[in-house]
Amino acid sequence: MTKPIIGFIGLGLMGGNMVQNLQNKGFELVVMDLNKEAVAECVARGATEAGSAKELAAASDIVMLCLTTSNVVESLVYGEAGILAGIKEGAVLIDFGTSIPTSTCKIGADLAAKGAGMVDAPLGRTPAHAKDGLLNIMAAG
Repeated sequence: MTKPIIGFIGLGLMGGNMVQNLQNKGFELVVMDLNKEAVAECVARGATEAGSAKELAAASDIVMLCLTTSNVVESLVYGEAGILAGIKEGAVLIDFGTSIPTSTCKIGADLAAKGAGMVDAPLGRTPAHAKDGLLNIMAAG
């Protein structure tokens, strides 16, 4: 069985370390972030940079978000170049942020209408734990 391709948006302290851990475990990643240095570090380790959230979603089996607020998540999900426009049927979006429940429910319903799934998975612990693969993830879908 082949490993799924993971799209990851949000390469800050937590997300960047999560991506490094995934890369160390042999996963193929497509990444996106406003911080081009963080993107370059991931690309140097073998990731591919996406030009838009839509492009990232279209290239991924799993889309992971490690972002600051529900507003930021919504801005990347919706719109012509958003995740919802590119996500494949059968794909799954995982939101690692501590998001507003009504926003998460709306996004989940909109993804379901396209045949995709969603997991709400806020994180516990620190960026160092992320790098070592020792995060606590409280997941619900």
